[in-house]
Amino acid sequence: MIGAVVVEESAVDERAPVEERSGGDPGLVRRELRAFAELFALCGLAVAQPLLDIFGRAPQQFAFRGVEGRAIVLFAVVVTFVPPVFLWVIEAAVGLFSTAVRQVLHLLLVAVLVVLFGLQLVAPWLGGVPRAVVAAALGAGAGWLHRRVAPARTWLAFMAVAPVVFLALFLVASPTAGLLNDPDAVALDAGVGSPAPVVMVVFDELPLTSLITADGEIDADLYPNFAGLAEGSHWFRNTTTVSSSTWYAVPALLTGQMVADGPAPIAADHPESLFTLLGDVYDLNVTESVTRVCPADICEVTAPEAGGGRQLLGDAIDVWTARVSWSGPGADPVAGLVEPEVEAAGEEPPSEDEDEDESEESPFADFSLNQPARLDTFAEGVVDDRAALHYLHVLLPHVPYRYLPSGARYSGPDPDLGRIDDDWSDQAWLADLGRQRHLLQVGYVDALLGDIVEMLRSKGVYDDALLIVTSDHGISFEAGGPIRGIGGQDLDGGVLADVAWVPLFVKEPGQQTGSVSDENTSTLDVLPTVADVLEVETPWEVDGTSLLGPPREEVVKPFRPSEVHAFGVSALDPVDVSEASGFDVVVGRGVDRFLSSGDGQARWWSLGPQPELVGHPSHDVGSEVEADLVEPGGFDLAAGAERVPALIRGGVEGLEPDDPLAVSVNGVVAATGLAYLEGDDTVFAVIVSDEHFVVGENTVTVHRLDP
Repeated sequence: MIGAVVVEESAVDERAPVEERSGGDPGLVRRELRAFAELFALCGLAVAQPLLDIFGRAPQQFAFRGVEGRAIVLFAVVVTFVPPVFLWVIEAAVGLFSTAVRQVLHLLLVAVLVVLFGLQLVAPWLGGVPRAVVAAALGAGAGWLHRRVAPARTWLAFMAVAPVVFLALFLVASPTAGLLNDPDAVALDAGVGSPAPVVMVVFDELPLTSLITADGEIDADLYPNFAGLAEGSHWFRNTTTVSSSTWYAVPALLTGQMVADGPAPIAADHPESLFTLLGDVYDLNVTESVTRVCPADICEVTAPEAGGGRQLLGDAIDVWTARVSWSGPGADPVAGLVEPEVEAAGEEPPSEDEDEDESEESPFADFSLNQPARLDTFAEGVVDDRAALHYLHVLLPHVPYRYLPSGARYSGPDPDLGRIDDDWSDQAWLADLGRQRHLLQVGYVDALLGDIVEMLRSKGVYDDALLIVTSDHGISFEAGGPIRGIGGQDLDGGVLADVAWVPLFVKEPGQQTGSVSDENTSTLDVLPTVADVLEVETPWEVDGTSLLGPPREEVVKPFRPSEVHAFGVSALDPVDVSEASGFDVVVGRGVDRFLSSGDGQARWWSLGPQPELVGHPSHDVGSEVEADLVEPGGFDLAAGAERVPALIRGGVEGLEPDDPLAVSVNGVVAATGLAYLEGDDTVFAVIVSDEHFVVGENTVTVHRLDP
């Protein structure tokens, strides 16, 4: 490729326009327009087209960042015009000093942009070295054509119209365009016969198998707040969702209609929903995360303001960098999303000497440093009003796993341990570790649920409210198996049980005692249940039925796996979910089958080959082995540290894959695990309780265990 960009001085002179050689202004203008047109065309192919295509199919990303309207248009204009303008300015600056050097630079930029385009073009078929070689060959060929073949240069200049077409398609024809033309709220003029406050909390990627025990109960030791909710509400424990993707699962909750392939999770594609049903007569306090089903003219954007536009550009850079990286883009773009935190949203944490009464007024004071900002946004909008709808969708316990039950945070790698696109590694320990970390994050969600309930009680809303708590879909943890099946993989019985069965709790207004129902229920039944309780007619046909009415007659329930490609999502062929045999599988995969030893919440850490050693002095276990620990922040903790190094990992000497080991912190065994392979190296990883760490220096050692 280097040879393709070497240009002789005589060649430069021969190619220069006649007007330029004579110093005329028309030649200068033509040269600059030609140079910009070529850069504009190639940047359009290498940068603008892939990003506008990906984000055009990702309205949920704009919803997540709280960006809409003019900010979306500005984003598209920046993506389309800033890269070529930036490169052209550099070229022009170089040309002020040397026309010959500028010609070389221009030819080099042409070749590099074609290489970047080629990396993305061949990614579906090639990876690693072959992908890089083919892309480099395309760049070298393009450089040679540009240098030697005049029609190639002419064709490239005419291609400058392409980025304008890409921009127009994004603004007019993409799913995201629906956010620019948000329809007026449908004036349903619904009459509410029995008004009551409605509170709906939707957690993300929370399977029923993470809460339930082998006897069909909520594991009260690990999740006291979910268990408490079940004691005072109707728990429909045989509930399945309709999709493995938020794109389809959440709109189904809000519309009562089965998903169809194509519609995006925005108001333009779902004009009839819970929000438009109640929007004329109810005040709406709506916090959506990756959807925008509530029309803008009846719902204010309540995503935490944390520089959404700047963050969106950061997302674009991350996505584009992944597309041209050595390994290529991952399968689940949402997996990298985490809720903005309070500090990130520009809010200062309360000081230690803050007035106690003021601290008590905030139901989330204990989580001021690390709880998702959407919860605060949601809580601020909750008022004691019988005609109010409070809706919250929060991306927890969705990956990445960063929270312990106490609310303490820890750092982890990206992509996370054991994940290979949308599959788990075939090394069983990594899938088990992934499930343990997931369950710990569910413990954090349980604490947040407790605070939400307490907040509702403190504001006088809880007793009179219709409260619905559920999840959009689940997640599975089988070694070598699909995580959610969003790569189009087959879902066997066990994986389907993890992904399709979700918790669903419904507390009626005034309800004091709980009940458990094993009737055949679906998340499609949520909206008809709201309509039933409030005595309001639903002026569109729904596929669900009220959970408080006659049971569903069908033996099987609909479920459509989904496939994520870039940011776009497609619904695949339906799968029939057997309500009887499937629920038996769910119970058989309960959390107590996985965390089976120990008492109370000590069971969080009862994983590994010898979990009974946790809490024992390290001198009681095997000999210490040499380990190269990976912890960017180190193990020296300052007072009030926001993060703890709970995920302990690194290379280990003298052990083979699947050899048992113990990790101690400050002389006490904190976890046991198995060594595993990472490339050609033997490594280890365990998660430990934050209670093992002290302020100041912490000592971490790794020990060999007898098999």
